[in-house]
Amino acid sequence: MRFLNTLFSYGFRPLFLLAALHALLSISFWSAAWLGFINVEWQRIPMYWHGHEMIMGLAAAAIGGFLLTAVANWTGRPPVAGIPLALLCAVWLIGRLSMPWPLLSAIADVSYWSGLWLLVANEIIRTGNRRNYKVLLVLALILVSDAVYHAAELNFPAIQQQTLWAQIWLVILLINIIGGRVIPAFTGNWLRRQSAATPLSEQELPAAFSRLDLVAIIALVIFAVAAVLKLPAPLSVMLGSFALFMQTWRLARWKFYKTLSEPLVWMMHLAYLWIPVGIALWTLSLAGLLPVTAAIHALTIGAISGMIISIGSRAALGHTGRALRSHPLLTSCIILLSCSALVRIAGTLWASNLLIGISSAAWLAAFACFAVLYVPILLKPSSA
Repeated sequence: MRFLNTLFSYGFRPLFLLAALHALLSISFWSAAWLGFINVEWQRIPMYWHGHEMIMGLAAAAIGGFLLTAVANWTGRPPVAGIPLALLCAVWLIGRLSMPWPLLSAIADVSYWSGLWLLVANEIIRTGNRRNYKVLLVLALILVSDAVYHAAELNFPAIQQQTLWAQIWLVILLINIIGGRVIPAFTGNWLRRQSAATPLSEQELPAAFSRLDLVAIIALVIFAVAAVLKLPAPLSVMLGSFALFMQTWRLARWKFYKTLSEPLVWMMHLAYLWIPVGIALWTLSLAGLLPVTAAIHALTIGAISGMIISIGSRAALGHTGRALRSHPLLTSCIILLSCSALVRIAGTLWASNLLIGISSAAWLAAFACFAVLYVPILLKPSSA
């Protein structure tokens, strides 16, 4: 009972644990099936199952773990814990285990996002935390997109691909909103600690949120809509070029080049860097210069998975009373993820199963490093 009380005491504990295990098991299964080592009687279109599991499986657990942890800080209320958290984890798990039964999977997945929205909304709305209403809006859109995906899977398979693209961009939008707060904040805090004897000026710290950040987010949203709806190429390429410029400028204003001595800080910047890379590759695909799969893996492996690791590791350390210090295994994890993204993009460009296999191996090594280091932290009581 004490173990269960610890496990379900905070959202990050069970959901980050499930995310790590899912990352290892699902990619092992997918790689073995893709490379022909196992025969699978697919009840679904294999590529769409894989894409959905990475976003609505892996990313969903990580998003739930982060939001249920962060909302306690945002509102000053006790964290969501106990039976509601356990039920949320249970429906997530049912969604992952019900691959042969699409209807059951649909019910479980929509129940997960509905439950997560209700839990987060209850905390935010009850305390009048208007600043985070936009987070509720994005969560609601993710819920709707997953309901549409499952409806398409059961009845209208022609729109599954575009729905998956929409889910990727919605997660990237969530990273833009929340990452745009925490990355400059954590970077600024670290820079101040490094220069405690000589206080830094505003110009030496990451730029505060301004209209430029808002324009960067709006540009991302408009380009994402153009990409998902497959608007005419000349317009989409123009929108992509502008979004790329704004997102790159936004990142540069966070002073990433001052953080190179602290992996726990620069890894957040590295993960975010994959967003402009993904935009650039998607823009090139709209111009007919390369497959869109290259952009998809830049965003999913590089940006989304990189942010899961870089933000998840900080949350696990900070909320268990441990020092915010990096570790060689964590540094290896984020580097391996970026290598996995690079090799996977190359595997797309050269249509090489060997490179895809190497990318999968790098991914598995990355999450193995994370699991070795953080599973004990997630399962053990806080140290303070």
